[in-house]
Amino acid sequence: MKHKTSYQEGSVRKRGRKYYYRFRMEEPDGTMKMHEFVGTESKRETEAMLKKAIDEYNDLGKLLDPGDITVSELMDEWFRTEIEPSSRATTTLDSYRNVMDHVRNHRIGKLKLKEVTVEALQAYVDEKYFGEYDADGREIKHAYSESTMKEEFVVLNGIFKYAVYPKEYLKSSPMQHVKKRKKPKETDIFGDESETVETITHDEYREVIEFLSTHKNSYGDDYRYMVLPVQISYYTGLRAGEIAGLCWDDVDIPGRRLVVRRSMFKDTGTKCWELKVPKNGKQRIVDFGETLAGILTEAKAQQERDRKLYGELYQKHYCQIQSIKGRQHNMIFTDIHTETGIIGSRVGHGKLLEEADNKMKLLPLEFVCKKADGEMVTIQTLKNCNKVVQDNLKTIPFHMHGLRHTYGSNMIANGANFKDVQELMGHSDISITLNTYAHVNEKTRKRAVDLLEKGLAH
Repeated sequence: MKHKTSYQEGSVRKRGRKYYYRFRMEEPDGTMKMHEFVGTESKRETEAMLKKAIDEYNDLGKLLDPGDITVSELMDEWFRTEIEPSSRATTTLDSYRNVMDHVRNHRIGKLKLKEVTVEALQAYVDEKYFGEYDADGREIKHAYSESTMKEEFVVLNGIFKYAVYPKEYLKSSPMQHVKKRKKPKETDIFGDESETVETITHDEYREVIEFLSTHKNSYGDDYRYMVLPVQISYYTGLRAGEIAGLCWDDVDIPGRRLVVRRSMFKDTGTKCWELKVPKNGKQRIVDFGETLAGILTEAKAQQERDRKLYGELYQKHYCQIQSIKGRQHNMIFTDIHTETGIIGSRVGHGKLLEEADNKMKLLPLEFVCKKADGEMVTIQTLKNCNKVVQDNLKTIPFHMHGLRHTYGSNMIANGANFKDVQELMGHSDISITLNTYAHVNEKTRKRAVDLLEKGLAH
């Protein structure tokens, strides 16, 4: 049964620094009794809380009571009970944790749930959208990227939906009234109208390969182990994690194709290098040409020579599938002789074989990209490759991800079908391919115009 009351039956009064609101509610014996609740230091906010409470009481016949739980406390409970047990990827969980740190370190995280208003939430997201500035207009805090703001909304919506159900702390989520902002685009009215993707020419690629093949760092270590990842990226467009996770079982040299089955990443929770499915969640086949076939043939032969040269000191890698807190972890463990004296360096790459569960199966891993002693090449190795080339070949706009764009650009410029490029590169949607490489299609557009001109001339 719903209880009839009205806003006029309530009142607001100040006691000390805070305002309190009160109104009559029906007792179990049918009598009406005045109940008082703490508000805020703002009379206007407290009046709004009074109206909200009366509306809620009219609608439900009771008040939903969140108690003294804060936004941060609710957020931690939501993450622990709703998110951690889910099938979300580890990288997704890390991005959620990052957003949670933003909320926790902001004044809004310290608010009690019953004190949260739409205005406070809107102010929080606006601050993240546009950054913070002092009285003189100087930037204090940078604005967040569009991708980070999407994550902010996912987390905030999740928290307050959880407060509505199953917790029943709130009647409805205040986030439903918070607006997403559209940032004004900064445009250069005197610049190039087309957006460009950083790519390199074939001559620049050969210069990079030549440098990595012949130079050493200040410690006398050569860069040759960086050559093969660069070559694979240039001729296949694989992502860095996919290159690091590529095994010889995935490669068919005579058939000139490889299967992208897995990607390598560092799990921040286990502090271990692990394997996961590729970015869009499914495997794909990537065909390659005679040039890369020759490169891979020689690389495999060289690794066999290295294995014989290093003997027992040659590093071996294994994958062990473990279940931690209900989530599957495809963990990489390395078999290495500690007497080599390079254990400190190796630990930074993951975990030792001795740390694996001796009751569980170990699957051997034969990585395509590795150092002469068998040490695996990780995405951190490839980040180091970026730095090495950028520091030494300053005129070349080199980046491993740029090689992926170079591959896609070369395919489109030489007449490849956009659908084929999408499948080869593993884009989840063809719009990604179209948006990324539309500007590269200039050569094929001009070719189409030339064909039109020739046709009309007859």
